[in-house]
This record gives sequence, structure tokens and C-alpha cells, in this order.
Amino acid sequence: MTIVHIKGEELQLSSEKAFFWQAQQMLVISDIHLGKAGHFRKHGIPISMEVHMHDLERIENLIESFRPKQVVFLGDLFHSDLNDEWWVFEDWITRHPTVKFVLIKGNHDILPDQIIRSAGLVVTDRLELGPFSFTHIQEEDDYYNFSGHIHPGFRVRGFAKQSVTLPCFLFRADSAIVPAFGNFTGLAKIKASKHDKLYVVADTEVIQINPESI
Repeated sequence: MTIVHIKGEELQLSSEKAFFWQAQQMLVISDIHLGKAGHFRKHGIPISMEVHMHDLERIENLIESFRPKQVVFLGDLFHSDLNDEWWVFEDWITRHPTVKFVLIKGNHDILPDQIIRSAGLVVTDRLELGPFSFTHIQEEDDYYNFSGHIHPGFRVRGFAKQSVTLPCFLFRADSAIVPAFGNFTGLAKIKASKHDKLYVVADTEVIQINPESI
């Protein structure tokens, strides 16, 4: 667990590619892309639903660990049109009646709001809890903005010209980008400046690195 302080607030970064805001007892998760396996199966590509079951198990473990009062999904919760994987998620969410679930809609969240709300989620395009705002795609405003969407990854170089691109949290002066939570997602390589704070996720650790030294 790695702790960062932004605007006087304590955030706990998890190696599961999520973070916990202590003051609000809020777990923040971005870009799970549930239903993507079903979308591929529909088009003849045999991807097992197990990839999403593992993601739900990881969320379950985070809820058990942090005991949040609310879980905020920063968009792209569900990847496609309605398929069986939505009903699996709906059944899973009923196991947590004391937790408030909020979906900030992303570009892939194309299910009707009525279906999403029937599962017990609050649906919105934006959430403001000073000093922060939460959106799917980065926005500039008077709040410190958290977003997802781009599935940020940073290329770390090692000896013998070896390199690996790792998921990362990127904190800038006025905004932050959260890594994609889902296992069935890709990475978009980003650049960071000396003024940014960069934390890569390496297996079970969240490690701060100096991007200019890599």
C-alpha cells in the first residue's frame, strides 16, 4: 500500500489498480470493461467469462480490505450491449447492500440508465466532492480532477535495453489519471514530466519512480 497526499487529503494507492480516499471512505475504480469477453464471444472469438469473474473477486477483496461506504466507478464499467455478464455483475452487487455504488458514465457505458439503476447503482456524468472532481475523461475545472479512460501505462527501462510497460497512476498539478482496473484491457503509453508524480504498479507493489531517470 502506498499513501499519497493531494490537496490535503490522504489517498491509499492499491496494487490492484484502485485507490481509497480515507476521508470519504470511498473506493475508486476505473475502466473494468465487464462484458468485453461476451462481446468478443458474440463475434466468434472464444474469450472466457472467467477474466471478469477474477476482476469481481479483486473488487470483493478490496471491499473486504477497506470497508468503503461507497465505491465509485470512473466509467467504462460495462464494455458493450447487454449480455450475460451484466446479470453476473447484478447478482454480485446485491451481496453488498450496505455499500453505495456510483457509476460515472464512460464512452463504453451504453446500457440504458434504467438497467444500470435497476442493479442499484447511482448514475451520473460527473461527481464533485471538494477538493476533487471525478469524471471518465479528464476535465479542467476548479477542482482537482480524477479521470480514467486512457488506461495509462509507463515504459520502464532496465539493463541490456530491456523494458516493460506497466500500469500507472499519474498525478499532475491539477489532475490525476487512474489506471484501468480490468484484466482484459490494454495500456496506452504516456509521458510524464519532472513536475509529475508517477506511481507504477508492479505485481503486488505500487512504486513511485522519477520519470526523468528512466
